[in-house]
Amino acid sequence: MKAIETKSLTYKYSVGTPFEVTAVDDINFAVQSGDFVGTIGHTGSGKSTLMQHLNGLLKQTCGEVFINGRNIRA
Repeated sequence: MKAIETKSLTYKYSVGTPFEVTAVDDINFAVQSGDFVGTIGHTGSGKSTLMQHLNGLLKQTCGEVFINGRNIRA
């Protein structure tokens, strides 16, 4: 069973302003129940932004996030 899944997850900061930045762009992945996963990358690569979507702190610009098969925004 998929514990976590994202489909076309995209997030942009400051939408509609000259300072708009895409932090997460079209991310698709799934984590099965019981799996251990690490997230690594350079500073500013979107790790924290991705994690904030998985725990519901940010609302995606587009795409979907599922936790245990349920869309967290539905």
